[in-house]
Amino acid sequence: MNTSVFFQGGTLVVQRDDEQDPLPAPFKFIKGRWRCEGYHYRELMPVLREQGIRDNVRRWKPLDLVLQETREPHDYQVEALAAWDEAGRCGSIILPTGAGKTFVAIQAIQRVKRSTVVVAPTIDLLHQWYARLVNAFGIEVGVYYGGEKKILPLTITTYHSAGDLMAEWGNAFKLIIFDEVHHLPAPSWGEAALMAPAPLRLGLTATYPEAHEQDNGRWRVDELIGPI
Repeated sequence: MNTSVFFQGGTLVVQRDDEQDPLPAPFKFIKGRWRCEGYHYRELMPVLREQGIRDNVRRWKPLDLVLQETREPHDYQVEALAAWDEAGRCGSIILPTGAGKTFVAIQAIQRVKRSTVVVAPTIDLLHQWYARLVNAFGIEVGVYYGGEKKILPLTITTYHSAGDLMAEWGNAFKLIIFDEVHHLPAPSWGEAALMAPAPLRLGLTATYPEAHEQDNGRWRVDELIGPI
C-alpha cells in the first residue's frame, strides 16, 4: 500500500483502512486515521520510513540568505551556537539581557538557510525582530498577528497568534525560534511548539524556568524545544 504521513491542523496523520497494523506511540487511531501532535515529527520520521511510509509533511523551502551585518560573534556566542549544533540544532540558549540573543538567532537562521518562523511574546518585540531581520538579511519578512497575516519563508509571529499559524502553516517552517522561551510552559502559549513539525528548534531566554516552574505549567520547555 502506498501510504504517506501528512500534516493537518497541527497533527501528523497517516491514513489506513483499519488499526490492525499499528503505528508506534504517540500515534492514536481516531476515525480511521492515525494521529499525533506535530512536534513528534523528528523522532517518528525514521521509524515511519522503515515502515515504507512516505514523508508528505515537509513544505519548507531553501532561504537564499546573505548576512548584511559584518560584525563577528563573541566567543560565548560562537560556543552557544556550537552547543546548539551538537544537540542536533534543538535546544535553548541562555544568555543575560543585552548579551546578543537576537544576534545568535540571526546566526542560526543563516546556518540553517531554510524557512524559519520566530515567535515573540509581544507585538513590540515582534516589531523589533522585524527590523533586525530585515536589516540582517535585506529580504522581505512576513508577519502574522491580529489583522496582519503575510506568510513568507521568514516570518515572525506572537505567542498569541502562533497557534493559528501552526495549525494551518506549521509544516512550512523547518526552524522555529521562541524568544523569551521561559513563557512556553504557560497555558496555551506552548500550543505552537506542540503543533509545529519543525525538526529544528531554538529557544532564547535570560531566565530559563526552574524544574518546578515547568512542572506547574502545561508543557516542559526541554521536551518541546530540547536541552539547554
